[in-house]
Amino acid sequence: MNNRKIMLVDDDENLRETVYALLTHHDYEVKTASDGQKALEILSDWFPDLIISDMMMPVMDGHAFHELVKENVLLSSIPFIFLTAKIEENQMRTYLNQGADDYIAKPFTTKELIKIIQSKIERFDKIKNINNNIYLGDKKHFTHEVNTPLHGILGSVDLLLNNKNLDQEDVYKFYEAIKISGTRLNKTMQNIMHYQNLKNDTVIFDTSASTQVLDTFLTVKTKIAEAYENQEKRIICEIDKANLKISEKCLQFILFELIDNALKFSPESEKIIVSGTIINDESYELIIKDFGIGISENELNKIGAAQQFNRDKKEQQGLGLGLFLSKIIIKKFKGVFSISSKEKEGTTIKITLPISV
Repeated sequence: MNNRKIMLVDDDENLRETVYALLTHHDYEVKTASDGQKALEILSDWFPDLIISDMMMPVMDGHAFHELVKENVLLSSIPFIFLTAKIEENQMRTYLNQGADDYIAKPFTTKELIKIIQSKIERFDKIKNINNNIYLGDKKHFTHEVNTPLHGILGSVDLLLNNKNLDQEDVYKFYEAIKISGTRLNKTMQNIMHYQNLKNDTVIFDTSASTQVLDTFLTVKTKIAEAYENQEKRIICEIDKANLKISEKCLQFILFELIDNALKFSPESEKIIVSGTIINDESYELIIKDFGIGISENELNKIGAAQQFNRDKKEQQGLGLGLFLSKIIIKKFKGVFSISSKEKEGTTIKITLPISV
Protein backbone atom coordinates (compact mmCIF):
# COMPACT_ATOMS: atom_id res chain seq x y z
CA MET A 1 0.00 0.00 0.00
CA ASN A 2 1.26 3.51 -0.90
CA ASN A 3 1.94 5.56 2.22
CA ARG A 4 3.43 8.59 0.49
CA LYS A 5 2.23 12.05 1.49
CA ILE A 6 1.57 14.99 -0.84
CA MET A 7 0.76 18.62 -0.09
CA LEU A 8 -1.41 20.28 -2.77
CA VAL A 9 -1.74 24.09 -2.72
CA ASP A 10 -4.10 25.83 -5.14
CA ASP A 11 -6.81 28.47 -4.80
CA ASP A 12 -9.00 26.74 -7.43
CA GLU A 13 -11.39 24.61 -5.34
CA ASN A 14 -12.49 22.47 -8.30
CA LEU A 15 -8.88 21.65 -9.19
CA ARG A 16 -8.05 20.85 -5.56
CA GLU A 17 -10.98 18.47 -5.26
CA THR A 18 -10.24 16.80 -8.61
CA VAL A 19 -6.52 16.28 -7.92
CA TYR A 20 -7.25 15.21 -4.33
CA ALA A 21 -9.65 12.51 -5.58
CA LEU A 22 -7.11 11.36 -8.18
CA LEU A 23 -4.21 11.10 -5.75
CA THR A 24 -6.19 9.42 -2.97
CA HIS A 25 -7.40 6.92 -5.57
CA HIS A 26 -3.72 6.09 -6.11
CA ASP A 27 -3.36 5.64 -2.32
CA TYR A 28 -1.47 8.85 -1.63
CA GLU A 29 -2.17 10.67 1.64
CA VAL A 30 -3.07 14.20 0.57
CA LYS A 31 -3.58 17.46 2.42
CA THR A 32 -4.71 20.60 0.61
CA ALA A 33 -4.57 24.36 1.14
CA SER A 34 -5.91 27.34 -0.80
CA ASP A 35 -2.81 29.51 -0.37
CA GLY A 36 0.78 29.41 0.86
CA GLN A 37 0.01 30.75 4.33
CA LYS A 38 -2.52 27.98 5.06
CA ALA A 39 -0.07 25.42 3.65
CA LEU A 40 2.69 26.59 6.01
CA GLU A 41 0.35 26.12 8.98
CA ILE A 42 -0.20 22.49 7.95
CA LEU A 43 3.51 21.98 7.29
CA SER A 44 4.39 23.10 10.81
CA ASP A 45 3.72 19.55 12.04
CA TRP A 46 3.14 17.44 8.91
CA PHE A 47 6.02 16.56 6.58
CA PRO A 48 5.09 15.36 3.08
CA ASP A 49 7.18 13.59 0.46
CA LEU A 50 6.19 16.11 -2.23
CA ILE A 51 4.73 19.64 -2.46
CA ILE A 52 2.67 20.72 -5.46
CA SER A 53 1.79 24.41 -5.58
CA ASP A 54 0.03 26.80 -7.91
CA MET A 55 1.92 29.96 -8.85
CA MET A 56 -0.85 32.58 -8.74
CA MET A 57 -2.72 32.57 -5.39
CA PRO A 58 -4.11 35.19 -2.99
CA VAL A 59 -2.63 35.93 0.47
CA MET A 60 0.66 34.16 -0.32
CA ASP A 61 1.53 33.18 -3.89
CA GLY A 62 3.55 30.16 -4.97
CA HIS A 63 6.85 32.04 -5.25
CA ALA A 64 6.69 33.43 -1.69
CA PHE A 65 5.55 30.04 -0.39
CA HIS A 66 8.46 28.29 -2.14
CA GLU A 67 10.94 30.80 -0.68
CA LEU A 68 9.77 30.09 2.88
CA VAL A 69 9.79 26.32 2.34
CA LYS A 70 13.39 26.46 1.14
CA GLU A 71 14.40 28.53 4.19
CA ASN A 72 13.00 25.87 6.54
CA VAL A 73 15.67 23.26 7.34
CA LEU A 74 13.04 20.56 7.86
CA LEU A 75 11.22 21.20 4.56
CA SER A 76 13.97 22.40 2.24
CA SER A 77 14.83 18.98 0.77
CA ILE A 78 11.20 18.07 -0.09
CA PRO A 79 10.60 18.07 -3.89
CA PHE A 80 8.61 21.14 -4.95
CA ILE A 81 6.56 21.24 -8.17
CA PHE A 82 4.86 24.37 -9.49
CA LEU A 83 1.50 24.34 -11.25
CA THR A 84 1.18 27.15 -13.74
CA ALA A 85 -1.33 28.24 -16.37
CA LYS A 86 1.10 30.75 -17.85
CA ILE A 87 4.58 29.64 -18.77
CA GLU A 88 7.20 32.31 -19.18
CA GLU A 89 10.40 30.45 -19.91
CA ASN A 90 12.75 32.95 -18.27
CA GLN A 91 10.61 33.12 -15.13
CA MET A 92 10.34 29.35 -14.77
CA ARG A 93 14.07 28.94 -15.37
CA THR A 94 14.67 31.40 -12.52
CA TYR A 95 12.45 29.41 -10.15
CA LEU A 96 14.11 26.15 -11.13
CA ASN A 97 17.51 27.72 -10.50
CA GLN A 98 16.27 28.81 -7.07
CA GLY A 99 15.46 25.26 -6.04
CA ALA A 100 12.10 24.26 -7.53
CA ASP A 101 12.26 20.70 -8.85
CA ASP A 102 9.85 20.96 -11.80
CA TYR A 103 6.65 22.52 -13.08
CA ILE A 104 3.44 21.28 -14.71
CA ALA A 105 1.51 23.40 -17.17
CA LYS A 106 -2.27 23.59 -16.83
CA PRO A 107 -4.21 21.83 -18.19
CA PHE A 108 -2.40 18.54 -17.60
CA THR A 109 -3.32 14.89 -18.02
CA THR A 110 -3.73 12.35 -15.24
CA LYS A 111 -0.93 10.26 -16.69
CA GLU A 112 1.42 13.26 -16.83
CA LEU A 113 0.75 14.22 -13.20
CA ILE A 114 1.16 10.72 -11.77
CA LYS A 115 4.35 10.13 -13.75
CA ILE A 116 6.07 13.27 -12.51
CA ILE A 117 4.94 12.62 -8.92
CA GLN A 118 6.37 9.10 -8.95
CA SER A 119 9.62 10.34 -10.47
CA LYS A 120 10.15 13.08 -7.88
CA ILE A 121 9.25 10.90 -4.89
CA GLU A 122 11.59 8.14 -6.05
CA ARG A 123 14.42 10.67 -6.30
CA PHE A 124 13.55 12.04 -2.86
CA ASP A 125 13.76 8.52 -1.41
CA LYS A 126 17.27 8.10 -2.81
CA ILE A 127 18.37 11.44 -1.34
CA LYS A 128 16.97 10.52 2.08
CA ASN A 129 18.72 7.15 2.04
CA ILE A 130 22.06 8.65 1.05
CA ASN A 131 21.92 11.70 3.31
CA ASN A 132 19.66 10.84 6.22
CA ASN A 133 21.40 13.10 8.72
CA ILE A 134 20.07 12.75 12.23
CA TYR A 135 20.62 16.47 12.83
CA LEU A 136 20.29 19.11 10.12
CA GLY A 137 21.66 22.13 11.97
CA ASP A 138 25.16 23.54 12.20
CA LYS A 139 27.51 20.57 12.69
CA LYS A 140 29.95 22.57 14.81
CA HIS A 141 27.14 23.29 17.27
CA PHE A 142 26.24 19.60 17.31
CA THR A 143 29.86 18.68 18.02
CA HIS A 144 30.06 21.29 20.76
CA GLU A 145 26.86 20.13 22.47
CA VAL A 146 28.07 16.52 22.52
CA ASN A 147 31.74 17.06 23.30
CA THR A 148 31.35 19.66 26.05
CA PRO A 149 29.34 17.51 28.51
CA LEU A 150 31.32 14.43 27.48
CA HIS A 151 34.60 16.16 28.38
CA GLY A 152 32.98 17.30 31.63
CA ILE A 153 32.15 13.71 32.54
CA LEU A 154 35.48 12.20 31.50
CA GLY A 155 37.50 15.03 33.05
CA SER A 156 35.73 14.71 36.41
CA VAL A 157 36.17 10.93 36.39
CA ASP A 158 39.90 11.29 35.67
CA LEU A 159 40.32 13.73 38.56
CA LEU A 160 38.48 11.40 40.93
CA LEU A 161 40.60 8.42 39.86
CA ASN A 162 43.92 10.29 40.02
CA ASN A 163 43.37 12.10 43.31
CA LYS A 164 42.82 9.59 46.09
CA ASN A 165 43.12 12.15 48.90
CA LEU A 166 40.18 14.39 47.99
CA ASP A 167 37.95 15.31 50.92
CA GLN A 168 34.28 14.36 50.85
CA GLU A 169 33.13 17.84 49.85
CA ASP A 170 35.37 17.89 46.75
CA VAL A 171 34.27 14.37 45.79
CA TYR A 172 30.65 15.45 46.06
CA LYS A 173 31.31 18.46 43.80
CA PHE A 174 32.80 16.20 41.13
CA TYR A 175 29.81 13.88 41.38
CA GLU A 176 27.52 16.86 40.89
CA ALA A 177 29.54 17.99 37.86
CA ILE A 178 29.27 14.49 36.34
CA LYS A 179 25.53 14.45 36.93
CA ILE A 180 25.00 17.88 35.36
CA SER A 181 27.09 16.98 32.30
CA GLY A 182 25.36 13.61 31.96
CA THR A 183 21.92 15.22 32.16
CA ARG A 184 22.88 17.76 29.51
CA LEU A 185 24.23 15.09 27.16
CA ASN A 186 21.16 12.90 27.67
CA LYS A 187 18.86 15.86 26.95
CA THR A 188 20.74 16.65 23.75
CA MET A 189 20.51 13.08 22.45
CA GLN A 190 16.86 12.69 23.48
CA ASN A 191 15.90 15.87 21.60
CA ILE A 192 17.71 14.69 18.48
CA MET A 193 15.82 11.38 18.61
CA HIS A 194 12.49 13.21 19.14
CA TYR A 195 13.29 15.40 16.14
CA GLN A 196 14.22 12.45 13.96
CA ASN A 197 11.07 10.53 14.91
CA LEU A 198 8.86 13.52 14.17
CA LYS A 199 10.59 14.06 10.85
CA ASN A 200 10.00 10.41 9.93
CA ASP A 201 6.40 10.58 11.20
CA THR A 202 6.92 7.61 13.54
CA VAL A 203 5.60 9.27 16.71
CA ILE A 204 2.19 8.17 17.99
CA PHE A 205 0.50 10.73 20.25
CA ASP A 206 -2.03 9.47 22.78
CA THR A 207 -4.70 12.12 22.24
CA SER A 208 -6.97 10.45 24.81
CA ALA A 209 -4.45 11.02 27.63
CA SER A 210 -5.15 13.21 30.65
CA THR A 211 -2.58 14.84 32.93
CA GLN A 212 -2.77 16.86 36.16
CA VAL A 213 -0.87 20.04 35.30
CA LEU A 214 0.22 21.08 38.81
CA ASP A 215 1.65 17.65 39.65
CA THR A 216 3.48 17.60 36.33
CA PHE A 217 4.94 21.06 36.91
CA LEU A 218 6.21 20.06 40.37
CA THR A 219 7.88 17.00 38.83
CA VAL A 220 9.57 19.22 36.22
CA LYS A 221 10.71 21.65 38.91
CA THR A 222 12.35 18.75 40.76
CA LYS A 223 14.13 17.67 37.56
CA ILE A 224 15.41 21.20 37.03
CA ALA A 225 16.70 21.22 40.61
CA GLU A 226 18.53 17.97 39.92
CA ALA A 227 20.03 19.23 36.67
CA TYR A 228 20.91 22.80 37.62
CA GLU A 229 22.06 23.67 41.12
CA ASN A 230 19.93 26.38 42.79
CA GLN A 231 18.10 27.22 39.54
CA GLU A 232 14.70 26.08 40.84
CA LYS A 233 14.80 28.93 43.40
CA ARG A 234 14.41 31.38 40.53
CA ILE A 235 11.07 29.90 39.46
CA ILE A 236 8.00 31.70 40.81
CA CYS A 237 4.79 29.81 40.15
CA GLU A 238 1.05 30.09 40.59
CA ILE A 239 -0.73 27.20 38.89
CA ASP A 240 -4.40 26.23 39.08
CA LYS A 241 -5.09 22.52 39.34
CA ALA A 242 -6.65 20.99 36.23
CA ASN A 243 -6.55 17.84 34.15
CA LEU A 244 -5.34 18.63 30.64
CA LYS A 245 -5.80 16.64 27.42
CA ILE A 246 -2.14 15.82 26.93
CA SER A 247 0.13 12.96 27.98
CA GLU A 248 2.22 13.47 31.11
CA LYS A 249 5.42 12.69 29.20
CA CYS A 250 4.69 15.35 26.58
CA LEU A 251 3.68 18.00 29.12
CA GLN A 252 6.84 17.31 31.12
CA PHE A 253 8.92 17.72 27.97
CA ILE A 254 7.26 21.03 27.05
CA LEU A 255 7.53 22.53 30.53
CA PHE A 256 11.14 21.44 31.01
CA GLU A 257 12.27 22.77 27.62
CA LEU A 258 10.52 26.13 27.93
CA ILE A 259 11.46 26.76 31.57
CA ASP A 260 15.03 25.62 30.85
CA ASN A 261 15.22 28.12 27.95
CA ALA A 262 13.87 30.90 30.18
CA LEU A 263 16.52 30.17 32.80
CA LYS A 264 19.36 29.99 30.29
CA PHE A 265 18.49 33.23 28.55
CA SER A 266 18.02 35.29 31.72
CA PRO A 267 20.53 36.70 34.22
CA GLU A 268 20.83 34.55 37.33
CA SER A 269 19.52 37.46 39.37
CA GLU A 270 16.20 37.42 37.49
CA LYS A 271 13.15 35.33 38.34
CA ILE A 272 11.11 33.18 35.95
CA ILE A 273 7.33 33.41 36.32
CA VAL A 274 5.22 30.35 35.50
CA SER A 275 1.45 30.66 35.77
CA GLY A 276 -1.43 28.37 34.92
CA THR A 277 -5.04 29.53 34.72
CA ILE A 278 -8.36 27.92 33.85
CA ILE A 279 -9.81 30.16 31.12
CA ASN A 280 -13.16 28.39 30.83
CA ASP A 281 -14.63 24.89 30.95
CA GLU A 282 -12.68 23.88 27.84
CA SER A 283 -9.36 25.73 27.91
CA TYR A 284 -6.34 26.18 30.17
CA GLU A 285 -3.54 28.72 29.70
CA LEU A 286 0.08 28.28 30.74
CA ILE A 287 2.40 31.31 30.69
CA ILE A 288 6.19 31.20 31.03
CA LYS A 289 7.72 34.66 31.35
CA ASP A 290 11.35 35.66 31.69
CA PHE A 291 13.19 38.97 31.88
CA GLY A 292 16.21 38.00 29.82
CA ILE A 293 17.94 39.05 26.63
CA GLY A 294 14.83 38.56 24.47
CA ILE A 295 14.43 37.77 20.78
CA SER A 296 14.08 40.29 17.95
CA GLU A 297 10.98 40.36 15.75
CA ASN A 298 13.03 39.13 12.79
CA GLU A 299 14.30 36.16 14.81
CA LEU A 300 10.80 35.30 16.05
CA ASN A 301 9.71 34.84 12.45
CA LYS A 302 12.49 32.30 11.88
CA ILE A 303 11.77 29.91 14.76
CA GLY A 304 12.18 26.36 13.49
CA ALA A 305 14.24 23.19 13.81
CA ALA A 306 17.88 23.87 14.75
CA GLN A 307 17.25 27.63 14.80
CA GLN A 308 19.39 29.31 17.44
CA PHE A 309 19.50 32.89 18.67
CA ASN A 310 22.26 34.98 20.27
CA ARG A 311 24.72 32.11 20.13
CA ASP A 312 27.53 34.59 20.70
CA LYS A 313 25.94 35.74 23.97
CA LYS A 314 24.76 32.36 25.27
CA GLU A 315 27.04 29.53 24.17
CA GLN A 316 25.41 26.85 26.35
CA GLN A 317 22.05 26.88 24.62
CA GLY A 318 21.70 23.39 23.17
CA LEU A 319 20.82 22.60 19.58
CA GLY A 320 17.78 24.83 19.13
CA LEU A 321 15.32 21.92 18.98
CA GLY A 322 13.38 22.30 22.23
CA LEU A 323 11.17 25.23 21.22
CA PHE A 324 10.50 23.73 17.80
CA LEU A 325 9.57 20.31 19.21
CA SER A 326 7.36 21.89 21.90
CA LYS A 327 5.38 23.80 19.24
CA ILE A 328 4.74 20.61 17.28
CA ILE A 329 3.68 18.61 20.36
CA ILE A 330 1.29 21.37 21.49
CA LYS A 331 -0.35 21.44 18.07
CA LYS A 332 -0.69 17.62 18.03
CA PHE A 333 -2.78 17.88 21.21
CA LYS A 334 -4.94 20.63 19.64
CA GLY A 335 -3.28 23.34 21.68
CA VAL A 336 -2.17 26.84 20.70
CA PHE A 337 1.37 28.21 21.08
CA SER A 338 2.30 31.89 20.96
CA ILE A 339 5.48 33.79 21.76
CA SER A 340 6.18 37.49 22.23
CA SER A 341 9.55 38.99 22.98
CA LYS A 342 11.53 42.22 23.08
CA GLU A 343 15.28 42.48 23.03
CA LYS A 344 16.77 43.25 26.47
CA GLU A 345 13.30 42.99 28.06
CA GLY A 346 12.46 39.30 27.97
CA THR A 347 10.19 36.69 26.45
CA THR A 348 6.66 35.50 27.20
CA ILE A 349 5.35 32.17 25.96
CA LYS A 350 1.65 31.35 26.16
CA ILE A 351 0.26 27.85 25.73
CA THR A 352 -3.44 27.05 25.56
CA LEU A 353 -4.41 23.39 26.01
CA PRO A 354 -7.81 21.70 26.18
CA ILE A 355 -9.14 20.65 29.58
CA SER A 356 -10.03 17.00 30.11
CA VAL A 357 -13.61 16.58 31.26
